[in-house]
Amino acid sequence: MAANREYEDILKRLLSGELQLSGLSEAAGSEATAAELRRRYVEKKYGVSLASVTGTVIDHEDASRRNIENMIGGTQRPVGFSEALINGEHVRGTRPIFLSTTEGRLVAGVSRGLKAMNASGGAVTTIIDDKMTRSIIVETGGARESKAVMDFLKSEKGFEEAKAEFAKHTKHGELIGLDCYTTGRNLFIVYKAKTGAAMGMNMVTIASNNATSNLVDRLNADPERRKSPDELSASSLLTTRKMLRIISESGNMCTDKKPALKNILMGRGVSVVAEAVIKSGVVSDVLKTDPESIARLNYVKNYVGSSLAGSLAHNAQIANVLNATFDAYGQDVAQIVDGVNAFDDAAVTDDGDLYISVYMPALEVGTYGGGTIRETAKELLKASGVYGEGDDTGETRYMLAELIATACLAGELNLLAAEATGHLTKAHASIKRG
Repeated sequence: MAANREYEDILKRLLSGELQLSGLSEAAGSEATAAELRRRYVEKKYGVSLASVTGTVIDHEDASRRNIENMIGGTQRPVGFSEALINGEHVRGTRPIFLSTTEGRLVAGVSRGLKAMNASGGAVTTIIDDKMTRSIIVETGGARESKAVMDFLKSEKGFEEAKAEFAKHTKHGELIGLDCYTTGRNLFIVYKAKTGAAMGMNMVTIASNNATSNLVDRLNADPERRKSPDELSASSLLTTRKMLRIISESGNMCTDKKPALKNILMGRGVSVVAEAVIKSGVVSDVLKTDPESIARLNYVKNYVGSSLAGSLAHNAQIANVLNATFDAYGQDVAQIVDGVNAFDDAAVTDDGDLYISVYMPALEVGTYGGGTIRETAKELLKASGVYGEGDDTGETRYMLAELIATACLAGELNLLAAEATGHLTKAHASIKRG
């Protein structure tokens, strides 16, 4: 009873402005209580009801340390699943793939695509590349100085020094390469790293920033080290020899959470291909069309249409499946922006069957850390056999990439078939709306 009066007093202080939201956790004594008080604060102040937000399995204390601020509860979306037969480099056999979505017919569509693929021997998945990147901007005295620093970083000695400093600031990351770009006084250093089971964006940011800070400090302490041989005898080429300094620990040359041709060409996260050969009889029986119609539609829609629109991506609906799988598996949904730049291929084989594939150059996923630690995400990752706790090699992350790429391929196959037969509108029209 006393506790209730105490909480009511805290709520009154919040509403009056005497107590700020930033100080609520300490006043409430626990994050669960703080969440309840924040929720009631919003309800009273704005005259709304948040009853559905109350029910959640999320651990308030843990989530408030890792994932969220000003927590008031949790949201829910329906979760469905499909089963995929995969002949991958890392996934072999049949696995459940979980999708969290409110888009009717998406799970059914992926399931129909997988049914056709499974009946024809399953998908074949291949990891093409793997690296997480982060770019740091360093301001120099000009292009000559930028080039001298670039030359140092490109040298064996420079890279080994950067690699050693990078390793001091991460348990699981390993620097595997450096790229440098300059526009003159602005030097962009792009770090490329392996990240184990983690997606690794924060890991690489922290280690890259520290490695760059160490580089800048050492070069500032010994300016001769950043002069090219020509400049040692002709330093007047630069009017000023200023101190190097970091402008930003995120320089957009990565490129993170923005459409970028660089990620298509160079890859970011996991670069993966999923492909399948669908027997012509299966195309007819399951997909109600023929290989020629799907192959032609893929060309006209995904390549001619996308090119006319100026799209970086050449696919039908990758974003739909990425959204559903990312939400189910606790991924950073903002990185769908990178993953959606994917490319479909479809052709009729010499035997008259359908070859279909999807290439995803920038699938940025992880199986440990971030949102994967949350209750439902962890449960679904474990159910798919890909939860990454204790995985230092990144094997589980490759497995998740193969699962998601397979789901994306199934979604593409189904949608192309539905559009080729004119069934797409009918399927969506059957959903109860409003």
